Amino acid sequence: MTEESQKMSYQIVWMILFCLQMTASQEGISIQQSLAQIFLASGKTAEIHCKLSTRRQYVFWYKELQNGSLHWIYQSYEFATPPHEKYSSKVNSQTNTFTLIISNVQRNDSGVYYCGLAVYVHPNFGTGTRLIVTDASEPRLSILVPSTPEDAELPPVIPLLCLLSDFTPPWSEVLWDTGEEVSEGLMDAGAIDGEGIFSVSSLTTIPSEMWKQEMTCTCTAKESSMGRSISATVSKETDEAMEENCNYVLYVGLSCIFILVVIQLLILLFRKCPSRAGRALQTGNQIPMRHIPQTEYAAVRYNK
Repeated sequence: MTEESQKMSYQIVWMILFCLQMTASQEGISIQQSLAQIFLASGKTAEIHCKLSTRRQYVFWYKELQNGSLHWIYQSYEFATPPHEKYSSKVNSQTNTFTLIISNVQRNDSGVYYCGLAVYVHPNFGTGTRLIVTDASEPRLSILVPSTPEDAELPPVIPLLCLLSDFTPPWSEVLWDTGEEVSEGLMDAGAIDGEGIFSVSSLTTIPSEMWKQEMTCTCTAKESSMGRSISATVSKETDEAMEENCNYVLYVGLSCIFILVVIQLLILLFRKCPSRAGRALQTGNQIPMRHIPQTEYAAVRYNK
């Protein structure tokens, strides 16, 4: 074995021992993050805190992607912080707290952020902080109804989902009104979509017999501070009307496309058809293509 190979072997062994020592020393370290959830408007600055039970010189910061994987974004050091256009950090050595600073937040910065230690065998991360960035003045409310074929038998219960999107606290309370009772439904913890929009949903179920009677269900979201509210309403009648409108647009659209294709084929055949004298037919003075007046079409909106 040569001298260079011996040095390389020693380095590999030293690195393995160092990693095992780091892993063993960091297994018992607890990590606490705060706040659990942060709402901010676009352009503001976000601060996410990470407190360790034992002093360490640095922590890593990750952002959770849509597929559930963690993407490394930054590393906070105790004594020096590398420059970055988006992220920076500050450290309080007395409380063992590292703070991630995200400047000029935008919608695509919405997500869940984690701090963690450099462990190689036993992962050690914080509890996570959800950052929600929005610039909407009013939330959006909609009701989702499952679609069923006309000849299909309805299930025993019909699930209705009320979706509250792009909101900020204190828009939090969602109520269902079925005409017989008012209930809160089953609320989830919310999720952030690929565009950075945060939404929560409330689920309620309606017996199919009541749904067949063309009952009306109303979902209402309330704001606790100023007493404002927004509502969305759905019924079996409106659901069927939406399906009929979609079918009407589909049939008319396909018919128009078929007619246009036939016209184009007839034009092509007419142009290729020779005259009796063996020459192309001429129709007086022809207008250059750039002088031919073009037909303009206006958009017509269909109102129910």
